[in-house]
Amino acid sequence: MVMPWLPWLLAAAALLAIILELALGSRFRSRPEGRRRGRPAPVRLANSSSLLSSAPVRSRIRWRRLLLGAVALLGVGVLTASALIAGRPVKVTQRNNALANRDIILCLDVSTSMVTTDSQILDTFSELLDTFDGERVGLVVWNSTAQTMVPLTDDYELLRDQLKEIADVLDFTPSRGNPALGKYYETFAGTFGDVRGSSLVGDGLASCTLAFDARGQDRSRSIILATDNQVYNDYGDQIYSLSQAADLARQEGIRLFSLYGADPDMLDPDKSKADMDQARNELKRVTLDHDGWFYEVDDAEAASGIINELEADQVKEVGGNTEVRVTDMPQAAAVGLLAAVLVLLGLTAWRRV
Repeated sequence: MVMPWLPWLLAAAALLAIILELALGSRFRSRPEGRRRGRPAPVRLANSSSLLSSAPVRSRIRWRRLLLGAVALLGVGVLTASALIAGRPVKVTQRNNALANRDIILCLDVSTSMVTTDSQILDTFSELLDTFDGERVGLVVWNSTAQTMVPLTDDYELLRDQLKEIADVLDFTPSRGNPALGKYYETFAGTFGDVRGSSLVGDGLASCTLAFDARGQDRSRSIILATDNQVYNDYGDQIYSLSQAADLARQEGIRLFSLYGADPDMLDPDKSKADMDQARNELKRVTLDHDGWFYEVDDAEAASGIINELEADQVKEVGGNTEVRVTDMPQAAAVGLLAAVLVLLGLTAWRRV
């Protein structure tokens, strides 16, 4: 709030007005009736006690008192809301200018072994989007080949729509005859090329590395790779191994964040639990060997960990060039003031108080 003292000043003024009203009112009421500003004394009605003690009249008096109390409370609400608006409530945020100078590629494995795991990964991606402010983010999906779903953009609504669409498409269990399988192949048609193989993580990561534009500009670049690393390359069609693709990313100055997730029920019958552990360990080893960061999709702190590492790295590089943003936030107080005034006017018109 720009003037935090103003609401207290107005509250003190209101309290002083109430005290004066009570003091002057008691003096006024202590005068004889006939001497109040020259007005004639009221005419007293004899034998009216039975009328005042009757149930309808007492009920009417109670309602009137409640109404007057409500009007008084609304008056206090109007005064409070007015004081808040006059005090200019604001939201103060601090942000490093260079944090918006980042390009981030979400690199998602959409092979059938990842169908059930991708829903958790997409939730993590959505959490990441909620923290971004000006960063350019792209979405690349891959299986045997890669398909760019969203090129680098700061249109987060578009990205959220795409993440939701992908989540809807992946909400099924792969099986023959399942109509959802047709939608899956239609949506990710670009990930099924002439290449024989599946979940070719090396080529997928290399494609995500090449998805960055504006290479001549001084921008921070990061890839968030999500996969189970269950590579099916029986025909040797994969061009890049995982390690070679990570080498390429490091040569381009791209930081690598790996997000591992696997569903044992979705593994190929020829694969064992030992194969799954080996794939996880390979992804972790290659990531860490290339100065990257490794997370499990089941880790509730994965999203916050990635964000913290991204921001800590960039803040360190730019030396704390921080911008303070002050934004007026009068909406809540204005809505409260409008509501209180409307109700007050409505009560006044209804009962003519």
